[in-house]
Amino acid sequence: MPAPRRNNRANALVQQAAPPPWGPAEIRALQAVVNGDPGERPRAAGDEAPDTPSWDLIVVGAGITGAGVARDAAMRGLKVLVVDARDLAFGTSSRSSRLIHGGVRYLEQGEIGLVYEALRERRLLYKIAGHLVQPVQFLFPAYRGDRLPLWKLRLGLTLYDALSLYRSNRHRTLSPAAACQREPLLAEAGLRGAVTYEDAVTDDARLTLTTLQDARRHGAEVLTYAPVAALRRSGPHHLVELADGSQILGRAVVVAAGPWTSERLLGVAGHDLLTLSRGIHIVLRSADLPIRQPVVVQAAREKRILFVVPWGARTYLGTTDSVYEGDPGNSSVTMADADELFALIGRVLPSQHLRADRIVSAWSGVRPLVRAASAGRGRSTVELSRSHRILTTESGVLAIVGGKLTTYRAMAEDAVDKVVAAIGHRGPRCSTHRHPLVPGEPINQLELRHPHLAALAPRHGPFARELAARIARDPELGRQLVPDLPYLWVEVDHAIACEGCVHLEDLLRRRLPLALTEAELGVQVARQVAERLVDAWGGTSRDVDLELERYRDVMRQETGRILAPC
Repeated sequence: MPAPRRNNRANALVQQAAPPPWGPAEIRALQAVVNGDPGERPRAAGDEAPDTPSWDLIVVGAGITGAGVARDAAMRGLKVLVVDARDLAFGTSSRSSRLIHGGVRYLEQGEIGLVYEALRERRLLYKIAGHLVQPVQFLFPAYRGDRLPLWKLRLGLTLYDALSLYRSNRHRTLSPAAACQREPLLAEAGLRGAVTYEDAVTDDARLTLTTLQDARRHGAEVLTYAPVAALRRSGPHHLVELADGSQILGRAVVVAAGPWTSERLLGVAGHDLLTLSRGIHIVLRSADLPIRQPVVVQAAREKRILFVVPWGARTYLGTTDSVYEGDPGNSSVTMADADELFALIGRVLPSQHLRADRIVSAWSGVRPLVRAASAGRGRSTVELSRSHRILTTESGVLAIVGGKLTTYRAMAEDAVDKVVAAIGHRGPRCSTHRHPLVPGEPINQLELRHPHLAALAPRHGPFARELAARIARDPELGRQLVPDLPYLWVEVDHAIACEGCVHLEDLLRRRLPLALTEAELGVQVARQVAERLVDAWGGTSRDVDLELERYRDVMRQETGRILAPC
């Protein structure tokens, strides 16, 4: 596998800008403003009257799409507030396959435009988020009896290269012997050959956080754990009522609630709008499945593919694709899911370690797919489009639904174009494709020889220098949380002060993916982390115990595992 691209020089800005503080004090101050307490931000003479909107745009949803909308709008000069019922990236945006890709299989469905757009966006993400979006070579083997034989893979990837405008490494065809040499774990029986092609891997939750941080750098505000109870008109403006009774006025509202988009938020426009697709992923130690690069696996007798992806000291595999009903936040992993994945992947990567007792962690997510007008409820989710749709309700609320992680920036641009047209805003056009998510000179190869910078750069980009400087002042911050993973204590303190953490799960699941990569799901350090978090919030030892109890419940719900007492 090629060396990871930590940053892209085209991303560089001369000035390093730290993310604005986003700790307990900032969260409480924003809560007070939203609750109508003028004491937090005194009203000066000539300020807007109380019935004048405080915000140009209110975004409902702090997943990757809402984050993209907030960043785009803030960069165009709009005053933006993002609200979410739970933590940022709580839903689909932290439970994806962690890929930035054009979508090879969508070519078979004739979605040429979607693939072209996704490949264009992949190229742009290389530039603006080079430390988070890493190009890698995927290996796609073909076996006797596969639905897609080798010649079809070659044909499809020739088109894939063309749609990328030949700006990435072109695909290559390998003989069976060459394929096995490249990936010794491949089953040899029935192997007809393989193709390699370029796509990218990412950290979905970190991409969402970093996008929101840049939105905040441009003036946006983000309030999590603020469920929306109702959306309605208030004269010429929009009124967003929160579950605690707070009322917020805005000139425009965009709903980017992913799988939670429904009639409750959109009225009749939300009726039968989405089909929910559930997908699960399993995490193993890399020693149990030591693949050299991501491997694509065809599911026998189905129009879907699966991925097996190396992830540092771990390997993850997924995903299933089945219709889901119920609360998207309650999606979980069962042993039947794991058995299904092991059976499908074991055909191509036979291993004695593909079994339940080798599972380190798991995650389950729900994709919001736009239901076609002709699609009935029983239609396979595999065949539903990953394109997005923007709709306007009778009250003028905009909703953006569908889409995929890779195209979030373009989706946001489409939505904000409609917002500025609706409110008559005069300002600059979209520039999100020109500016890096983390400003600053890219970290160079010489700097990456420093172990702390090497550990921090894949998550923090140029800002890793500041974190490394903190470690130099206090070496204790340079300790790893657990021995075989690269997460450092300096990141815990930074997450509490600058990354909007309210609960322990926010930090151990989405700021640092310890819950997805550590064999005990972070239990051995959970109490220490909870104590730091609760201390920052001014809580008590009872609050620490409540956070630990909440964390165990969340992990049991998502992974199906019962944790030891923390």
